[in-house]
Amino acid sequence: LAAEPAGTRTAAAPQTALAAETAGTRTAAPQEELPGDGWATTRTGAAGPDLDGEAAFADWLDKALRGAPNQAAYGQTYLDSAAAVVRWRRRYRGNPKLWNRLMKDKVVKELIECAPVVAACRDYVDAHTTPVTVVDLCSGKGYLAMLLSELLPKDKVSRIVLVDKAWPLNGQDEPLPHQINWDHIYDYYEDWPITLTTSKQDLKCKSSVRGMKRRILDEAPGDIVVLAVHLCGTLSLKALDLFNSHEKCSFLVLKPCCLPGLVHSKRDEVFVVGDHSFDSKEVCSNGRFKGNVWKGPPRHLIRGKFERWARNLERGAKLRGDGVRRLENITVETCVEINQCVAS
Repeated sequence: LAAEPAGTRTAAAPQTALAAETAGTRTAAPQEELPGDGWATTRTGAAGPDLDGEAAFADWLDKALRGAPNQAAYGQTYLDSAAAVVRWRRRYRGNPKLWNRLMKDKVVKELIECAPVVAACRDYVDAHTTPVTVVDLCSGKGYLAMLLSELLPKDKVSRIVLVDKAWPLNGQDEPLPHQINWDHIYDYYEDWPITLTTSKQDLKCKSSVRGMKRRILDEAPGDIVVLAVHLCGTLSLKALDLFNSHEKCSFLVLKPCCLPGLVHSKRDEVFVVGDHSFDSKEVCSNGRFKGNVWKGPPRHLIRGKFERWARNLERGAKLRGDGVRRLENITVETCVEINQCVAS
């Protein structure tokens, strides 16, 4: 769900290539090279980004994103995001283990899927006059938050909070094996243009949500931007409940993932969110993503349910003042579409 921001950002015309932020000639990387491989295996220890393969990495990213969809709408976002990733690589120089764990070959998929959310968030923040707090729900490792730290104006964002139940507890010395390793955030804490902090919260736990409202939402100095990307099943309802419940929450982008499971329809549940309610039987289905692989019925058979799910989520977002709601259907890969809702 995306809010219709006041005014429209004018993006520079997308360039024909993604440039590394270095002087000198760029050397094309071998086609099979994955992000970080060249740096991890060829680092010489000498100073200077080109000596450890930065230009080759930027070329690799350039080639990977040239075929990304929606170039007219998000071409500049792709360019800006790619430049941010080149800066991450520079930041993590000297720690190839961290870089390879973070990047692998997933970075291109993340950039493409984050682009509509990044663009909507930039539009909203650019039009805002006072600093906002950004809350990234179910953040995972934090690719979206890391991009926004690089791309949003520093004077308009107080901090970005990465919320996920898999983060270690605040004050914990080391992550446990089943938790997300936060070294890429806190070992480089002062290097992020906009402050990044993590918060271990479970959106399905009422006491956890109460604590999050008290420690994050209540203490925010101004308006709050809520981002909820790839939320599985009923987590989308929980994100809407959080947005609706606090007067400081002024902007929401919700990008649902899989549908609620059949258990809800078997219980004859009625979903209630905001001032809207709907029968769970309209939207429930078995099947979910495991990694990048869909495990369930053919997706074209449940397309109608997913569209109903997105429409009902949109209707569940409460509007304040002259706020608006918008539902967008965006192609992010060939034969893969997302429904993104924006509310403000």
